[in-house]
Amino acid sequence: MVDTVGLVYGNIFVEKHKPARYHPENPGRLRRALKSIVRYGIKSKVEWYAPYKASRKDLECVHVKGYIDYVEELVAKAPAEIDPDTYVTNDTLDAALYAYGTAIHYSIKAVKEKKIFFGLVRPPGHHSGREGKAMGASTQGFCIFNNIGGAAKSLLDYGVESIVILDFDAHHGNGTQEIFYRDDRVLDIDIHQDPSTLYPFTGYPEQIGEGRGKGYSINFILPSMAGDDVFAMVFSRVTEIIKNYNPEIVLVSAGFDGYQFDGMTELLLTSHTYYNMGKFLKDLGKPCYITLEGGYANGMEMGLVSFIAGLLGIDNPIRVQKTKSFKQVIDQARKYLEQTLSLIKGIWV
Repeated sequence: MVDTVGLVYGNIFVEKHKPARYHPENPGRLRRALKSIVRYGIKSKVEWYAPYKASRKDLECVHVKGYIDYVEELVAKAPAEIDPDTYVTNDTLDAALYAYGTAIHYSIKAVKEKKIFFGLVRPPGHHSGREGKAMGASTQGFCIFNNIGGAAKSLLDYGVESIVILDFDAHHGNGTQEIFYRDDRVLDIDIHQDPSTLYPFTGYPEQIGEGRGKGYSINFILPSMAGDDVFAMVFSRVTEIIKNYNPEIVLVSAGFDGYQFDGMTELLLTSHTYYNMGKFLKDLGKPCYITLEGGYANGMEMGLVSFIAGLLGIDNPIRVQKTKSFKQVIDQARKYLEQTLSLIKGIWV
């Protein structure tokens, strides 16, 4: 049973990779989270760890050399943009290497010590594929290098044979799905808002993997305006799959942008949803590495704290009313769920 939770943080994540003008992915995101961790009494209940820096060779486990070269060239002439959504500064590479290296180091440490680690890092990574833009997306959605992809690849090299990636950011993790789309050593489960309504417009139920990886990419769709009740219905099936698969470690792309009024999605999730996900990961009793993805306002202040409380197995400090979805939203959610389950019938259900 995993009984400790480590938070990984360094000032580099708020001192570097600062946008030249307003951008939702900025150091203020982490400052809000850290203040909330203190405000709700979480700071003293966790262990704190320093981040680790990756090497270029580490990046090449996931990304092609041409893409890494391109990022380095842009950083050298920064401020610049990879695309209209994704900026770089003259110190972006440092922050990105620490975010990526932290994922590698602490995922292996989680396996060795049977612990849970949560990397409070930025920039995020789950939209970044092997060559940057993934699965036909128009941009990289604020992401530089795929942190959770680096963790999974390093664990495979370390000798881990069964990995679950759970991505609950409201936006589909298209970069992660692309990287492992033909790989049967990693079960990639992604819960996200209806891709017809939200960037990157990928992650449909029928995108279940190819070749050896067929059935190892699972997309669970939440209709716009889905609340805690709909998420609970979907997550109950997710937990069944993870338990049946019985992985050696769970890697998590943790996005808190589905929190009600966080600002960038149309989901209505509250602290109940995030607390329950954290509690599930604790009760599962598996080593776990979690990396921060999205979350820009309420999600960073309330969703993130509730999630950590769940990981710790303490009472949820955020007390709000559960959100209930309209009947048509519930009906649509059931249709999406049935579609996903029918596609993986005989494989996982």
